[in-house]
Amino acid sequence: MTISLFPNLQNKGVDTLAKNVLKELNKHNVSVYVSSDYKTQFADCDVLYKNCENLMQICDIAIAIGGDGTTLNVAKNAAKIDKPILGINAGRLGFMSGLEQDELHLLKNIVDGNFEIDERLMLEAKVIKDEKIVSVHQCLNDAVISRGNFARLIDIDITSSGRNVMNIRADGIIVSTPTGSTAYSLAAGGPVVSPNAECILATPICPHSLMDRSFVFSTDKELVIKAHNDHNNSPVLTIDGQKGIHLDENCKVSICVSEIKTKLIKVKPENFYEILNKKIIERRV
Repeated sequence: MTISLFPNLQNKGVDTLAKNVLKELNKHNVSVYVSSDYKTQFADCDVLYKNCENLMQICDIAIAIGGDGTTLNVAKNAAKIDKPILGINAGRLGFMSGLEQDELHLLKNIVDGNFEIDERLMLEAKVIKDEKIVSVHQCLNDAVISRGNFARLIDIDITSSGRNVMNIRADGIIVSTPTGSTAYSLAAGGPVVSPNAECILATPICPHSLMDRSFVFSTDKELVIKAHNDHNNSPVLTIDGQKGIHLDENCKVSICVSEIKTKLIKVKPENFYEILNKKIIERRV
């Protein structure tokens, strides 16, 4: 078995945690790789090196070490070539992580093949300008269309199959997967949805309306979203909170279910609702 580690060494404590992960994996007959950029950081470790560009291709399993943002970023890259990923939490919440720092002994389950694959639905967002596709983006959590730099509401129109679905004046709209229902959508008042569900959520952000509920769509729907520009206030499409694209008046965004899925490794018997209670509900009490 070949395992590639993707530690976010910019996060506090990840350096030490990554070395502890290596020590645990070295107890078993596996080949472990990290980026050749980290030769200095892991000089005293029993580990192999590969160029960052090839690290995902050579592995059977990818392990992300960091917070939810790290796991999300690595998971999306893994999904493109159908590789499973395990997240090890070094952050605050770690909702997408499969293991905590004090559970590294469970890495043996991966080597023994004693784990499950949790497939997660993803979205594909296309930016279209003058009826031509400008860019295509894969989303594991959400695609958000929001107002620009000024605190002004924007008008948003959503259609599906050529029919009007929603017209709102708001700070923006969050289109999320079930996985993303516990991220920005939840903060905006959206429902919590099991990641095993097959649906698309659309949650308004601070709508200027007495109706501020989320809409739930079946996975066969394609949503076309048009945000109308205010003066000097160009709307922004944000993909998974990481990449922002400015939308001019001639742009629209088409969002549908992606053909690819993220494969998260599950090595513990906890179900979604147990994790929800432990990491979100009990944490806030």
